Amino acid sequence: MTASCCAGDRIESTNNNNYNSNKRLGPPPSGDGARPADLIWAAAGCGLAAGWTELAVVLLGTAFNPRITMTSLRTNHHFAWMIPLCSLVLFSAVGLVLSAAARAVPKSASRLAWRLFPALAALSLLLAAEGLRPSARLVLACGVGISAGVLIERRPARFIRLAHAGVTMLGGALVVLAVAWAACVACAEGWRLSHLPAAAPGAPNVLLIVLDTVRADSLSAFGHDRPTTPNLERLASQGVRFSHARSTAPWTLPSHASMFTGQWCHDLSVSWDRALDSADPTIAEYLAERGYATAGFVGNAYYCNARYGLARGFAHYEDFYENRVVSPYEVVRSTGLGRSLLVSLGYKIKLADWGTVRRKTAESINRDALEWMAGRPDGRPFFVFLNYNDAHAPYLVPEGPAPRFGLATLGAESRAVIYQKFRRLATGKARPEDGPIEQVDREGTALLRDSYESCIAYIDRQIGLLFDDLERRGLRDNTVVIVTADHGEHFQERGFHGHGLSLYRKEVHVPLLILPPAGRSPVRPVVDEPVSLRNLPATIADLVGAGSSAPFPGRSLAGLWNSPRRASGIMPDYVLSEVEQQRKYQPNSKLPATMSPVQALVAEGKVYIRSGDLREELYDLEADPHETHDLIGSASEQSLVARCRSALSSILAGEQTAATAALAQTQQEPVDTKR
Repeated sequence: MTASCCAGDRIESTNNNNYNSNKRLGPPPSGDGARPADLIWAAAGCGLAAGWTELAVVLLGTAFNPRITMTSLRTNHHFAWMIPLCSLVLFSAVGLVLSAAARAVPKSASRLAWRLFPALAALSLLLAAEGLRPSARLVLACGVGISAGVLIERRPARFIRLAHAGVTMLGGALVVLAVAWAACVACAEGWRLSHLPAAAPGAPNVLLIVLDTVRADSLSAFGHDRPTTPNLERLASQGVRFSHARSTAPWTLPSHASMFTGQWCHDLSVSWDRALDSADPTIAEYLAERGYATAGFVGNAYYCNARYGLARGFAHYEDFYENRVVSPYEVVRSTGLGRSLLVSLGYKIKLADWGTVRRKTAESINRDALEWMAGRPDGRPFFVFLNYNDAHAPYLVPEGPAPRFGLATLGAESRAVIYQKFRRLATGKARPEDGPIEQVDREGTALLRDSYESCIAYIDRQIGLLFDDLERRGLRDNTVVIVTADHGEHFQERGFHGHGLSLYRKEVHVPLLILPPAGRSPVRPVVDEPVSLRNLPATIADLVGAGSSAPFPGRSLAGLWNSPRRASGIMPDYVLSEVEQQRKYQPNSKLPATMSPVQALVAEGKVYIRSGDLREELYDLEADPHETHDLIGSASEQSLVARCRSALSSILAGEQTAATAALAQTQQEPVDTKR
């Protein structure tokens, strides 16, 4: 009897231990359903596992498939810890809902949880994969959830035990990562600046200002009859104005990459979905190696985004303001699942949507740059790059005292009416009540150009204010200043609007002003020879005292303004512009770059244009600035055309000596054999 009682006590004790174990780690073996707290633990564990896996996918994708998308341009600086944190929060929220349901229907809630958590984890990874249709993602995620749910139901206690362990380990790792990553982001600039070598005594500062999408003939400093740029006119009187500067490309990314490296576009890795690689040094890297504090502030945060490689060499670089923000919205936006949730709630997350990002004005860029200059290490020269994007479409003229021109002076409602009519006409949806087609087209084009040039006037005013501030701070005298543009813009001059579509003058003829440091006045204040922006890195290196040791191809433009006479013969470097085939647009025979790659080469006062289908054009730079009279069939130009063909083929093949020989006539100049 006593033995029986003792045995019974042992059996009861064992059952109690099993019950207590199941109470902590999972549902009892009977399958009546998990307890509410267990569902929360399971959700948190799955969320952390999914978040860390998605982070690994993102990092591996960046390393082995560096294709750039519009989504990746909005990658927050703190993405590494935001991704697992977002997954933890979203999964835990689902777990809380199911735990509440488990109090009423524990078995049904458990069955749903064991399928839903794996399905959400699979979906979060599938959303990070490109090329899948939304329906395919959902079907695959549901399949994973159903299969995983069957396996979990067989051993729910083991699954919950794993979830407990996962929350402890992965949650702890998340805390460590968040603290370490935030510290690295906060200290990165200071670390870079503290490791700079000593700068040469008296080394001049360098300020490079790029006016995004600004063509030369819309500036009064370059002959326009509207007073769009009085401040640039004042600056031009202190330095050198280049009448025929040409960009290497008609759109932002390759043009900037060429300005930073001195390379021709065909030698660079960049495209709309590819970043600048590390094959060639940038001017920012070069100056940093010489002890310069470097910073970039860009208004065109799309194609001047750090992910495109243009930030290389800068200790401080600002593209989207939003990429530097830590907020609940940014945490949720960091994952594919979070972005889908935001879209379902009505938030706009695509960069093409209005209100997604803050448009940076020249005023805000100046403020940021001046604040950085004031806080830079004492005694160090600076290299500051500013990109003003105010003149880029949609030509939103900021409020303020800057002048407005033409139809841009109308009220907002009147401007909206004109623009809507023009928009309907451009998209083939014109209405009879809109009026005559010619009038709608004329007024719409005039409104766009008037707004564009009003935006240029706003930029000019901000440049004036910037230089006033530099004067007050005593920084102007020892600063090399370069003001240029990356490309121009068409306003229906050849029947189309915009840029990146051709190599005609409106898209590649850009302003260029260079102000040497005080005491180094140019012999020639105006340089009439055609020059390429490709020469800017070599010019900057020359002006800071690097001489021939700089690694950049091309030649310094200083030799042109230091010469008392106009140079003759071939130029210090070829003046080449290029555009790859723009496959994002439908092929259109009126838009050359939609049909094939195009190159343009300047020689002997003419510009030779060749398309990929071997269609050729030739225009006189001086006598035909609007490029209306094609000389390609002229008998007197056939010798030049033949030399241009040969030179262009040699340039594209990297045979610089052969290209020089093809273009040279009587005067021989030293050949630049750098790539």
